[in-house]
Amino acid sequence: MAEQMQLSLPVGVYAMDDKERAVMREHIVYLANQLELTRKANQQHIVFIKRLLDPEDLGHAVSNECRQIAYTLLINSSHQERDSWQHQDNP
Repeated sequence: MAEQMQLSLPVGVYAMDDKERAVMREHIVYLANQLELTRKANQQHIVFIKRLLDPEDLGHAVSNECRQIAYTLLINSSHQERDSWQHQDNP
């Protein structure tokens, strides 16, 4: 008595075969790797900028103008990161 539900694709939807799925998987893995590389590079930049701002580290060797630029870059970076997460939550 339990009716068997038949799955059907809506008009205009394309079903992928195994080869296409494999290609999509490769693309996803590649993009994930690129994202991770970019994330690590950004972290290294942030660490360097923070060292420039720290007078106990590299900050003693740079001018006030350089420290101000580093501070501005650091603040802008944090604002961009925050904005990207906010836009992700509210499409």
